[in-house]
Amino acid sequence: MKIFITSIESIIPIIAIIVLGYILQNRGWFGENFGANLSRLIMNIALPASIFVSVMKYLTFDKLLSLSEGLIYTFGAFALTYISAYICVKLFNVRMGRRGTMINTFVNANTIFIGLPLNIALFGNEALPYFLIYYITNTISTWTLGIYLMTSDSKSGKNKASSKFDWKKLMPPPLIGFLVSLVFLIFKIQIPDFATSTLTYIGNIVTPLS
Repeated sequence: MKIFITSIESIIPIIAIIVLGYILQNRGWFGENFGANLSRLIMNIALPASIFVSVMKYLTFDKLLSLSEGLIYTFGAFALTYISAYICVKLFNVRMGRRGTMINTFVNANTIFIGLPLNIALFGNEALPYFLIYYITNTISTWTLGIYLMTSDSKSGKNKASSKFDWKKLMPPPLIGFLVSLVFLIFKIQIPDFATSTLTYIGNIVTPLS
């Protein structure tokens, strides 16, 4: 019961901030481009910095090897979820043109703007390495099979014209930050204190802004 209460108390501040942002947006406090610029700030700067610092602080090479086994379970879970989503699409007779979107929505989560703040609020920064294992799987799933199902689905039942795949989508800045931190971790490259402090300050804005 105590754990449940603690979990609720951790989520309440996030909900309160979301409500505050919604109210301020309705009152016109933010410009039309504010949301897009804020998302770019989080995705391209703050989140990579937060991930880099967290990996260097909470992860070791031995722990990295043990965590890599988790990829098997996450890929297995995603495979089962795709199967479940396909069954639901057939069971509820979802019409053509919406099936790909429904399956993608069913399987692939909003791991950054919803999942990350909740993960940190509930489990702290120590849990970030575990979160990253899921994030890697979710990114690969979204921009491969997920995007394929959405682009190939049409109301007529015929495949849409194939569009050029953007490989950059598989390497978003947060994932690049994670991979760079792995290089520093594997080769035991020391980070100056001032650099760690700077990246920590930048990374700390992720949760409140998300």
